[in-house]
Amino acid sequence: MTEVKWNIGDVVQLKSGGPRMTVTQLGLTHGRVECSWFVAETELRSAFIHSLAIGRVSDVQK
Repeated sequence: MTEVKWNIGDVVQLKSGGPRMTVTQLGLTHGRVECSWFVAETELRSAFIHSLAIGRVSDVQK
């Protein structure tokens, strides 16, 4: 399996859909990266998400 390489600042989305998120931290354990996104344009949220569950926005929207 080819490992996806993310960069801080990449715009990603869950492969199943959802909001656009920005990769904010790399190198976490168990293949996870931290992603952040805005809710209602004012509230910043973040979560640790497995790198295989996300794709770059340009790739997900094809």
